[in-house]
Amino acid sequence: MLKDDPQITELDLDAYVDDQLSDLQRCEIEAHLGRNPEAAARVMRDMALQRELRRALAPPPAPPTLLKAGRRLARARRRDARLRRMLRLVPAVMLVSLGWLAHAGLTPLSVRESQASTPTPPMVTAALSAHEVSLLRAAMSSQPESALLDPDELRAATGIRLPGFDPSWTVRDAQVFPSPQGPGIEILFDTPRLGQVSHFAVRTGGFQVTMPRAHEAADQSITWFQIGETAHVLIAGAGRAEALLDASQGLSDTLY
Repeated sequence: MLKDDPQITELDLDAYVDDQLSDLQRCEIEAHLGRNPEAAARVMRDMALQRELRRALAPPPAPPTLLKAGRRLARARRRDARLRRMLRLVPAVMLVSLGWLAHAGLTPLSVRESQASTPTPPMVTAALSAHEVSLLRAAMSSQPESALLDPDELRAATGIRLPGFDPSWTVRDAQVFPSPQGPGIEILFDTPRLGQVSHFAVRTGGFQVTMPRAHEAADQSITWFQIGETAHVLIAGAGRAEALLDASQGLSDTLY
């Protein structure tokens, strides 16, 4: 049992690492870890060890051609399932829609704004803004870029610990960038595999350990993860989500 918080035991921390807690319980554990650096370091070490064990026990990867065929089959099955659900719902949707239009007194040509879109995490929004500014600076001769990257100086000024970047990544610009979460660090790289990549890091104000997640937009690939109180967002060109996810995993490993 932990001396500073008698309500949280070592078993609770093990359950957090094994992802066996409810959202409320995870919030309580994360608040405790935010107050106890030693416990937080132990949890991050256990999660890193657990991930390494999963990698060691994972079956060998399938050939690329087989993976592509599997992804195409999975997409086709999802499309078929969505189409079947839509066909079943069409009669009911038409009846409900006609009743709503009659009740609201709207004509078939009336338009209402939809609110169905999923909100983007705040740090991703800030990262996209920083990425756009970096690209804008790169195209302007009157805004000289700074390729000098001093992780120790940046950590002392912002409290942000940067990951260990691939030595083949060339720093093109490094700036401290303002965001709603506070000062962040925006770094623009030229990479041999991913092309131009930006890395944005910012302190979120809360402790959390989040594995890298990916999102493929129309013209951008985005991944993000959080280690402790710092969130990290990587942005590259379209069609690079899987490779960017691998890069994010490698970066997150350097922070344990």
